Amino acid sequence: MSAGGSLPARPSEDATAVRYGQREVRPDLIYAASFLAVSGAGLAGAALVDSDVVSWILGVVFGPLAFMGLILPIVSVAERDHRFVFDATGWWWFGPEGKTLLTWESLAGVCICSSGDAAVVARTATLELFPRGDFDRDHPLLWRFVRDGDPPADGLPRLRYRIELTRLVDITTDVEQACSRWVPPDLWHGTTWQPKGYMGRADRTGHRRRRRERKRAQLSAPQADSTAPLPPRDAVPPGEPQDEAPSGSPG
Repeated sequence: MSAGGSLPARPSEDATAVRYGQREVRPDLIYAASFLAVSGAGLAGAALVDSDVVSWILGVVFGPLAFMGLILPIVSVAERDHRFVFDATGWWWFGPEGKTLLTWESLAGVCICSSGDAAVVARTATLELFPRGDFDRDHPLLWRFVRDGDPPADGLPRLRYRIELTRLVDITTDVEQACSRWVPPDLWHGTTWQPKGYMGRADRTGHRRRRRERKRAQLSAPQADSTAPLPPRDAVPPGEPQDEAPSGSPG
């Protein structure tokens, strides 16, 4: 998503990486241990009771918990390399579905929004990336982060990518420091305060509708006629002269 020119294949050597995947391993393991402990007690009780109905109910309730306790560590380890990276080119995201890059020149502004002070109450904080001009709001990796709302500063568009920074661990301070270092000064708007519950939801209905409309447009577009005969391999395109045999050549 650049205004032009070639883009690097990877972040620069001096880039700032916020490895949130590694930090989320510990809370995931705590959740997994809790699920296994609770489900183990429930399934043990199901094995001890005499009633088949009660055993079945306990199995239905605590069986999924045991499954979640087993699967969470696997998922957590698989996601340990997820990270945000900031460098002179832009914001990189190495996430569950691959790698994507938003260059600084493709953005109209960057800020962090927060609903409170983490020292007082648990807060919600987000990284807000405002695309410049028209952009694909159905981006394969970023569509679910698109939000519509009043911009925090004059000249910024309503639509932006809103990336949560406090899902399992709070990485707001690290992201703020990375933005202060790498975001161009004319794009960086610092931290703005928002009311509680400002996060919003992804426009899944609109996303599905736009995808259906694009698919219908592709299907209704005229297709090239595959039945037309192909020209001979030695045919000369119209308007181009035939090659002349050099002087002294036979024939």
